[in-house]
Amino acid sequence: MAEIVHDLFPLIRVYKDGRIERLMGEGFVPPESDPETGVQIKDIEIDPQINLSARLYLPKNIDPIQKIPLFVYFHGGAFVIESATSPTYHKHLSMVAAEAKIVIVSVNYRLAPEYPLPIAYEDSWIALKWIASHANGDGYEPWLKDHVNFNSVYFGGDSAGGNIAHHMAIRVGLEKLEGVKLDGIFLACPYFWGKDLIDGEGENLFVKDCIDKLWLFANPNGFGLDDPLINPEKDPKLCSLGCEKVLVYVAGKDPLRFRGLYYKEALEKSGWPGTVEVVELLAMAEIVHDFFPLMRVYKDGRIERLAGEVFVPPESDPETGVQIKDVEIDPQINLSARLYLPKNVDPVQKIPLYVYFHGGGFVIESAFSPTYHKYLSLVAAEAKVAIVSVNYRLAPEYPLPIAHEDSWLALKWVTSHANGDGREPWLKDNADFNRVYLGGDSAGGNIAHHIAIRLGLEKLDGVKIDGIFLACPFFWGKDPIDGEGENLLAKDFVEDLVLSGNPNSTGLDKDPIDGEGENLGAKDLFEKLWLFVNPNSSGLDDPLINPEKDPKLSGLGCEKVLVYVAGKDPLRFRGLYYKEALEKSGWPGTVEVVEVKDKAHVFHLFVPEAEEAMAMLKKLASFLNQS
Repeated sequence: MAEIVHDLFPLIRVYKDGRIERLMGEGFVPPESDPETGVQIKDIEIDPQINLSARLYLPKNIDPIQKIPLFVYFHGGAFVIESATSPTYHKHLSMVAAEAKIVIVSVNYRLAPEYPLPIAYEDSWIALKWIASHANGDGYEPWLKDHVNFNSVYFGGDSAGGNIAHHMAIRVGLEKLEGVKLDGIFLACPYFWGKDLIDGEGENLFVKDCIDKLWLFANPNGFGLDDPLINPEKDPKLCSLGCEKVLVYVAGKDPLRFRGLYYKEALEKSGWPGTVEVVELLAMAEIVHDFFPLMRVYKDGRIERLAGEVFVPPESDPETGVQIKDVEIDPQINLSARLYLPKNVDPVQKIPLYVYFHGGGFVIESAFSPTYHKYLSLVAAEAKVAIVSVNYRLAPEYPLPIAHEDSWLALKWVTSHANGDGREPWLKDNADFNRVYLGGDSAGGNIAHHIAIRLGLEKLDGVKIDGIFLACPFFWGKDPIDGEGENLLAKDFVEDLVLSGNPNSTGLDKDPIDGEGENLGAKDLFEKLWLFVNPNSSGLDDPLINPEKDPKLSGLGCEKVLVYVAGKDPLRFRGLYYKEALEKSGWPGTVEVVEVKDKAHVFHLFVPEAEEAMAMLKKLASFLNQS
């Protein structure tokens, strides 16, 4: 297991060998015009020598004569994750440009720890000087030269970006930007902190400890927690803030809110002559379906996915040498897949093919997320297999059985290459269609099982499915089996998941907020989730969720099955019972079940380098290479 020297889950980890693993904010969205808002978008280089760039947004239907305000935005991410080109900021700033009818420059500054603070501030100032060069006609970017009113400029940012916007305004007050008038700054949940607690701050000492460590990690050469870069109250230059007005938004459940609220008082005490407004958001939109930590659905129809939304580009993996590419299977229904090919493939000797279905409760994740990108790169390298990771459509927009139907269509596309009809060279030239395996975790394990059932009934010409691998499969039933869900609360299940992703954590704040998880059992959580994703189901004994109730179980279309269950996973009972159900059905194959004690649901995905996860990987590699 690789030793972790800095664990700042869920943001970033640093390993002893120097490797840096960003756990969020790695996705990239191409700079294409937004179809919903009509906003035009482009990326520009500011200083290629230091890899400093920005994303620009231009609203539609601009008056060619009347120039419009400029909003310079600095993204958040605690100085260590995210970018100006991530899905989060691409979508948010498209909406801002459209609603406010302004030009936006979103600065893509360099991140710590590779570039510790104050580099992010220096990059941001260089970007501002580049922007200001357009005020006197020296700049070359037409969107700025032709459309921006440089007497109406605003800075803004969220979290770490709010911190940067504040400091850029301080610097403008001291150094000025020729030809530019900074009207105001907008700070959303700004990342300010301090050594001494202020009223209400630090009630959750675990959170305080995390924020302290994160700042010292991003700024190792600073002056500590009262460095003016993190604590505005300690900044003798605070009164020089170079704008006339400030708008601050804080969130009622954000531990940073106390500093955001206090920022107004600090500004007023400093003698700064402008006006500052602070808005605290306490009320929340009504939630009608809450499946934390997966997703929430609001009364107004909005769907909020809490995980699995990040997109990783299909670039070859530098650690394993595995080649990666994305393919469209059926663009009419947005069905696609990510392909993995190990390095040094013998051009003559074909290799096994592993068709994988990702997990996520049928409601989150994708074949393109960091979790599966990293894990399947490791599988391809270790097992020396080609992999097709299927990106099926998700509920509730596409309720079950659409995920199963998409997966069947994907498998038919894969197997079209067995007789030469398919056009994908990685499959035509490298895959041995007499050694095909299916696999998946959680909901993906459920899908892999059902695709194998369908194969037993319908067959696919030219293809032999040797086996299926199920990791913590999502099976359930109306009547509980031995030990199932008797004591485990949904709250405990969620905490096990979080701690599985953060093995070096000192723990969680154990105090629930009003009503949180006090009575809801994991059993209730899974049952509600199943009926949510499959509203037309016959219930909890639907064969899609309960293999024991499936009269077609004996027709499972493979010879062997390997199942992994986790000792702290409430789904483990169904995974263990799956073997008995198969044997009772009369299915003639062999099934092996491995239980990993003291581990949570899909533990192998959270920390794939952990000892138990690596042992599971080697077992899977052996399984995929049995003749």
